Amino acid sequence: MNARVPLRSVAVVGGGPVALVSAVALQQALPGAEVTLVPAPVPPDALADRFPLALPAVQDVLARIGMPSDLLLARGVARPRYASAFADWSRDGTEWMVGDDAAATLAQGRMAALWLRALTARERVPSFHALVPACVAAMAGIADPRVEPALDLDPARLTQALASIGGQAGVRFAAPFAGVGPDGAIRLQDGARVAADLMVDASGPARLLSGDRAFEDWCDALPEGQVAFSRADEDAASCDRYRATVQGWHANWSDVRVEMGGDGVVIVLGRLAEPFAGRVVVLGDAAVQPGPLGRAGFSLALGQLALLLELLPAQEPEPLLQAELNRRARLQAERMRDFLALHYHGGGRTQGPFWHRLDAAKRPASLEALLAQFARRGQVVPADEELVQRDAWTAVLLGQGMRPERPDPVTLSTAPAEAARLIRDLAARLAALDYPV
Repeated sequence: MNARVPLRSVAVVGGGPVALVSAVALQQALPGAEVTLVPAPVPPDALADRFPLALPAVQDVLARIGMPSDLLLARGVARPRYASAFADWSRDGTEWMVGDDAAATLAQGRMAALWLRALTARERVPSFHALVPACVAAMAGIADPRVEPALDLDPARLTQALASIGGQAGVRFAAPFAGVGPDGAIRLQDGARVAADLMVDASGPARLLSGDRAFEDWCDALPEGQVAFSRADEDAASCDRYRATVQGWHANWSDVRVEMGGDGVVIVLGRLAEPFAGRVVVLGDAAVQPGPLGRAGFSLALGQLALLLELLPAQEPEPLLQAELNRRARLQAERMRDFLALHYHGGGRTQGPFWHRLDAAKRPASLEALLAQFARRGQVVPADEELVQRDAWTAVLLGQGMRPERPDPVTLSTAPAEAARLIRDLAARLAALDYPV
């Protein structure tokens, strides 16, 4: 049996944070290998590079390379995003929110089930998001150390910090990308060539190393073909704010205004069928483009990078390892697709041409199954390779007005009036920043 020989050389192509964090992480994971970063322009539709946001589930990837969340926040490389708010996006027009951290808990049963137990009996209860500490912090406009936020990263400062760490770790910074030669080696603008045991395409939707691979289109699930970005009139602080319109939606992220349609950037949503093939593995928007809603691109990139570091390939291609990475990357990407598609296909907003067109759109089978299960039992079953809090799924469904057919059996022993009292008492404690232990 041949010995497994570790990688001796890696080349990463890309000019944004996705390429930089990949190069740094691989250099630290492979201290005996030469990792070369080949810069390339960041395309306008490379949303993961242009608007990086790291959900709590993937922040350990940054911590592993010396960028823990508390340090990023303290040095101004990131600021907290606690929640996202959605206006005119429900059946009755009521605003709802999705927190980036988990909901509070009660000993009497699942929070959402108790809330539904009281609500369906017409008891007086607060909005579901009033039971999520991250949403409470966002509404109060405070930074609460007891809540784990998403990291809203400044792309310029993040790039500078990663370049510094990369230089210290030994990453070699090459001349800009010029093309790929007939032998598969990367050509540089200074005339040099780079050949490597493993090549990482982190060039965004340009897919400079993987443009010939099969691509699965998500336009039915995520109808976001064109999006315009501009400077916002006011800072959205720690809460991204979305408002549905007859033609789609617009949003404020930090100091950025986002609007669907118009003369914006064309975005093709979907994923590569096989992000790892031969000697080239694809990360970031080059591998999966989830679109602007939720700013999920950078979190997906970090999730993919975590898989690559866990299943680190050897010098020679290994078909079984590649198949496993492709399988798990597909689960990760499709689960995020379903979460984002839930905002469009969850039965909330129905007025306007954009929303009417969704009636004829084909929904992914996995999303259909999730919607059917929630309609029957009021539960969202956890899945492998999940990057989103389970309570976030519930918040999107309840916020849009979806109600299950039958109550959770666990809550039947709690009278609706008692469930309402428990919910109101908990909401009052959270509003006073007195969190249950």
